[in-house]
Amino acid sequence: MKKKYSLLSVLAFLFLVGCNQSSSKPNIETLKPNYSTPSFIIDDHVHYRATDAFEKSFLEVYTRHNAMACLLMSMADLDRGIAFAKAHPDRVIPYAAIILDSPTVLEDVQRAYDMGFKGLGELFARHFDYNDPKYEPLWTLVEKLGMPIAPHTGNLSDGLMAHLRPAGLADITAMHPKLIVHAAHFGNPWYEEAAEGARRNSNLYFDLSGSSLVKKENDPGFWAQWLWWTDAIGKAHMPKNAVPAWEKIVFGSDEGPDQFEENIRRFNKALDACGVPDSIRAKCYGLTMARLHGIKVPVK
Repeated sequence: MKKKYSLLSVLAFLFLVGCNQSSSKPNIETLKPNYSTPSFIIDDHVHYRATDAFEKSFLEVYTRHNAMACLLMSMADLDRGIAFAKAHPDRVIPYAAIILDSPTVLEDVQRAYDMGFKGLGELFARHFDYNDPKYEPLWTLVEKLGMPIAPHTGNLSDGLMAHLRPAGLADITAMHPKLIVHAAHFGNPWYEEAAEGARRNSNLYFDLSGSSLVKKENDPGFWAQWLWWTDAIGKAHMPKNAVPAWEKIVFGSDEGPDQFEENIRRFNKALDACGVPDSIRAKCYGLTMARLHGIKVPVK
C-alpha cells in the first residue's frame, strides 16, 4: 500500500532540504571585512612609478605594514628604480619589465642582472605563446641567472589574451625546473588551467591580483573548486612533491599603495571563505616569496 503525503508535509520536507543545502555554503553576509595580516608581507605585484609622490606613499604604507614588494620597473625607469631599491632594501625587491620581443632581450636581461635587479616582470606574451621556441634562449638564460619571473596571464586591458594562457607557463616550468615563476592573475579566466599547472609544477605560483577578486566579491568560496587537492596529497595521480593547494597562491595587489588595505580585505575574504589556515596564510602573504628570493624574514 502506497503511503500518501499531504501537500503541507511535502512542502515542509522541501524547506528542510533547502535549509540543509544552504547551510553547507559560506554565508557571505557573515563574512565581516577582515584586514588582519601576518606580521610580514611581500606583495608580489606592484608597478613602480618614477615619481617622488609614489616613492613617498609606497614607503609610508609598506613600512606601516612591515611589508616588502616586488616593484615592477619599466625599461625607461631602470636607473632611478634600482637606486630607489638599493636605498630601501628592506622594502623593495626590484624587477625589470623587459620586453619579450625586443631584439636585444638577452642583453636587456643581462644588463638588469648586472645592475642588481632580482627578477623580471611584469612580462607580456603579446605575439607568441610563452612556450614558443622563440623564447627558449630567454628562459635558459633567466634560469641560469636565478631570476624569478612574473608573467602576465589572462586578459589584458587592451583586449589581447590569446598568447597569455597559463598552460604555456606550465610548459616552461616543466622544462626549466630551476626557473621560478610567480605569474599574475591566476590565469583569469583560465583558473583551472592555472591551478593544474601549479599543482604539477613545484616552481610555478600565481597571485590573485587584478579583477578576479572583484568579480567574485559575492562568491569568495569560488576558488576552492580550483584549489582542490590539499586532501588528496599522497593519493594516486598526485605529484610526490605536492604541497597544500593554497601554498601555490601568493599575495599581490597590482594597485597603488593607497589601495593596499583594500586588496588585503579582498584577499582575506577569499581565504576566509575557503577555510585557509593561518600557517598557509603566512606563506601566501610573504613566507613563500621570501623563500623563493632567499630573504630573511624580519621581525616587526
